[in-house]
Amino acid sequence: MRSFYIAALCGLIALPAYAQTGTFLGTVARDSMDHTVGNAEVAVPQLNLKTTTNYMGEFRIGQIPPGRYAITVKAVGFQPLTDSIDVKAGATVDGDIVLTALPVNLATERTTANAVEKRLPPGLQEMADRMKTHLGGYFVTDSTLRASDEKKLSDLLSRIPGVDLVLATDGTGVFLANSHEHAPPVASIGSTHLPGRPDMDATPVSFPLNKCYVDIFVDGAKFYAGPPSATNQPPNFAAMSAADYSGIEYYSSGATVPPQYNGTSSGCGVMLLWTRRTP
Repeated sequence: MRSFYIAALCGLIALPAYAQTGTFLGTVARDSMDHTVGNAEVAVPQLNLKTTTNYMGEFRIGQIPPGRYAITVKAVGFQPLTDSIDVKAGATVDGDIVLTALPVNLATERTTANAVEKRLPPGLQEMADRMKTHLGGYFVTDSTLRASDEKKLSDLLSRIPGVDLVLATDGTGVFLANSHEHAPPVASIGSTHLPGRPDMDATPVSFPLNKCYVDIFVDGAKFYAGPPSATNQPPNFAAMSAADYSGIEYYSSGATVPPQYNGTSSGCGVMLLWTRRTP
């Protein structure tokens, strides 16, 4: 009987310490939305904690004491990644990690030719540079979009972590909201339309107001910013085709949004759309 009391007391003593730890979880993906990376190693070397991703690229490391730690991510065929996380007591740190594939060395013959530098449009070059920094964000590249030319843009966006597709309560509209945030109904702040694209203009369609709708930029210009209202409707992504775009970036929180696109309303997430300008 005495040993039972001792074991119970030990459990009570250990409980507060466990409650003060945090959790690090997320998804490891490659630079295309079509593929996540399974069996990747995610580690916190300082604490000798590590795990491997499942077949969906998901991972979870628990019981991390509060503090700032370096993390490492390794997978066969990809460049190793080192980053850092800030863990707070009782909190969860979300991490969407993008790995860069290692270059493949092929046998070549010596030839003489004039070098031709392929230049990307400025917006897509900025996107490519951000993909290399591994500072957050989810990217859909031109190759993926071209492979999905016949699809609606909403079909692709449904696979992005942290994005909710919100169906219209009346009609066939599809809107984008942050799956981790919700906002109460608010008053109108006016509407924003994309010049030259009548198919993307707001239409009289009902949509839930209690959602945190994602801010949208098209070719670097603000296209939509919440909060939503009857006169400030989020864009209808069911009316948009993947064939019109060369790149997509999604940032789920203001902390990861590039500074030039971060505003007072970006707490619901920011999506950058880059239109296709070349055949």
